[in-house]
Amino acid sequence: MTEQQWNAYHDIRRAVLFEARGLIGYDANHPDDRRDGHFPLLLLLENTPVGAARLDLMSDQTACVRTVAIKAECQGKGHGRMLMAGLEKFASQHEVKRLLVNAARDAVGFYEALGWTVIEAGGENPVLTKELRTRPQW
Repeated sequence: MTEQQWNAYHDIRRAVLFEARGLIGYDANHPDDRRDGHFPLLLLLENTPVGAARLDLMSDQTACVRTVAIKAECQGKGHGRMLMAGLEKFASQHEVKRLLVNAARDAVGFYEALGWTVIEAGGENPVLTKELRTRPQW
């Protein structure tokens, strides 16, 4: 990412996941964003940043989806679906077969509409999973 894209990535996450929820303490220098196997992703539409997420590769062909956010003025227009489709494709290219996400309660319906399944409903953030399609074996 360019420095401008990196700043946009953090601006989107800060605004959507912290400020809009009345939270403070966003850390744009958190070491997890730059850790090996962690991939910050930025959704651009006509070179304009509209969404951000991070994919963290774990063991056993599993990855965790983190900090999914779409700019408030861009929500409800299919950009979240577009971001997740790109994230799933990227994950598949890294041989990921199973995704996990700790979702905000108000985002569970979004994930379920994309084929995710709740596996832990308790707690502040429900955990959902999705099995990725594998290419047919010839």
